[in-house]
Amino acid sequence: MADMTEVRIVEDCVASAATAFAYINDYRNLPKYMHGIESFTPVTSQTEGVGAKFDGVIKLGPVTLTSTVEVVEWEKDKVIAIKSRKGFEIISTWKFIEKGPNLCTIDAIIDYRVGGGIAGKVLGKTIEPFVKITVQHTTDNVVSQIAKAHLDGA
Repeated sequence: MADMTEVRIVEDCVASAATAFAYINDYRNLPKYMHGIESFTPVTSQTEGVGAKFDGVIKLGPVTLTSTVEVVEWEKDKVIAIKSRKGFEIISTWKFIEKGPNLCTIDAIIDYRVGGGIAGKVLGKTIEPFVKITVQHTTDNVVSQIAKAHLDGA
């Protein structure tokens, strides 16, 4: 089995931790900030908190990956973590650290595994540059969109 590949985003955001959390917690916002997401739909009536499940499709360059994920950790205004239950293996944890009424730090760790063997190695090499692009675009998008949501709500 191949090791997990970790991608980390740590960015200050001109918004409260509560605003940042609320924005990320709303699954309908994911396609707005997550570069490459083609769909992200609930598979349970529950759409937030531990136990909520979603089907996701992401395009990384020439490769389209699917996964069913479940929220495994959720603390209002503090943390949201998801883990894949089927498909592309991913664990994603988003932490929101309050620094003031108009400033927080978003600390996100995304771990993924493409599988072992030759096929896994080829897939890993194929998607690696697209993962880097996706992370940069996602970071830029999430920080600017949360700041805008904060200003619109202020």
